[in-house]
Amino acid sequence: MKLVIEQEMLIWGINSVLDIVPSKTALPVLSNILVGTNESGEVCLTATDLDISINCMLEGAVETPGSTTVPARKFAEIVRELPEGPVVLTESSGRVTLQCQSGLKGSYALMAAPAEDFPELPAEVEGAEMAFNRGEEASEAAGEGLLLRDMILKTSFAVSRDETRPVLNGVFWKVGGGRMTMVATDGARLVRYSRTLSRSDEQEVSTEAIVPTRALNHLVKLDSAGCSLGRVLFGQNHLVFDLQAANGSETGAAGAIRLFSRLVEGPYVDYEQVIPQDNATRLKVANGQFMPAVRRVSILSSAQTHQVRLEINNDRVVLSTSSQEIGGEAREELEAEYSGNEMAVGYNSIYLLDILRRIDSEQVLFELDGPMAAGIIRPAEQPEGEDYLCLLMPLRIND
Repeated sequence: MKLVIEQEMLIWGINSVLDIVPSKTALPVLSNILVGTNESGEVCLTATDLDISINCMLEGAVETPGSTTVPARKFAEIVRELPEGPVVLTESSGRVTLQCQSGLKGSYALMAAPAEDFPELPAEVEGAEMAFNRGEEASEAAGEGLLLRDMILKTSFAVSRDETRPVLNGVFWKVGGGRMTMVATDGARLVRYSRTLSRSDEQEVSTEAIVPTRALNHLVKLDSAGCSLGRVLFGQNHLVFDLQAANGSETGAAGAIRLFSRLVEGPYVDYEQVIPQDNATRLKVANGQFMPAVRRVSILSSAQTHQVRLEINNDRVVLSTSSQEIGGEAREELEAEYSGNEMAVGYNSIYLLDILRRIDSEQVLFELDGPMAAGIIRPAEQPEGEDYLCLLMPLRIND
């Protein structure tokens, strides 16, 4: 195999797939990147950890087609240090050699493993399809691509890390009836984000899946690197994201990326049943003041519970914490809108801040029912067609 590719293009492709390479694995070849060519004359970089796979296709000059695998991180380190310009990559006798055509007199060789040892990527996935960039509706579709990114960022933080409950280790993604919904929960908190889709024909798509958080986070990273989402395929066991990078991206690279993710098996929890519908007590407070106050008083919260106490009456909310470990206390008072009976409720400050950081409106609304009942936190004002709510379980208040 022999190919020539621009250093900038090659490093962009490596960065696109490198995060999928596992740091520790019982199968040594998974620590490698598969480098090869396809029938269209493109350079292909592939990585997998068996649950998530990625294939990045790049423009290059293929003099001799073929494929091989190289140690991912050493390969990345070498290419990053090479000067800009064409890079010649040659595979022969179990070794891959890199040489520059831009005046650098040197070569770098790595031991290679046969491409046949590398796992095959999933076959073409069949199932429901959502297009995000097409024809006259490209601007609307691109907007829905940004919407998907926003939904991921506002839900994935609440996914459970408890591997004994794998169904909670992913984000529940549902499309149907002209709406797209994402849900995540770890048992102590639950986030549901639902938005109306802008294209009427999307109402015909009706599907759902539990997607591993790692795949969604990598999708967000690719979006931040200048890729645009073209379509999503919902298969029975896999989800596929097709993306495209244009020359106008920050990297100047142009290439196509296909991201495969194995889906989490099993039915998702009945999240609608646990969301309270009759929390009649309302607390409204300016998030620009409330969030920094929570952050400040939480410095002196208990290292075990991270509890922050909210004492609420007609026109104010008092935040307080205490730590027996260091003998510290904190207290702050803020103006608020509240019409219920006086109430004191405690929350994990880490969980509370996670939610407040994702509230976009100037004011945040708490819907409460009592000091030991699940509370609902949501933006006080939301755009038409949007419904974002966070459920947070309270802590027993320390006396």
